[in-house]
Amino acid sequence: MTDEEKRKGVAEASAAGFDADRAPAKAPGGKGGPLKLKVRKIGNSLGVVLPKEVLAKLGAAEGTELTVADAPEGVVLSHLDEDILEQIEAGRRAMKRYRNALRELAK
Repeated sequence: MTDEEKRKGVAEASAAGFDADRAPAKAPGGKGGPLKLKVRKIGNSLGVVLPKEVLAKLGAAEGTELTVADAPEGVVLSHLDEDILEQIEAGRRAMKRYRNALRELAK
């Protein structure tokens, strides 16, 4: 889907009175209502068991690393992308190396 198609879809949804920020989350697989998970004790920790539909959507299996990030609606669980982590680290190295130049440019 192109960016133009995404914008068009958002515009059509807005025109129809749909507010994505207030819409309830839907369960994976097209089932109605939000997916409810129970926090359980796992060893000395707490955790949740993710259903196979959620794991498939994340592209995750046993041993897969996931990231948790803050979002306006709560938290977002996503597949760990090594390429993005490498890019972030490269950016941090560049910012450290060129700190003085970046500070001057920011003035």
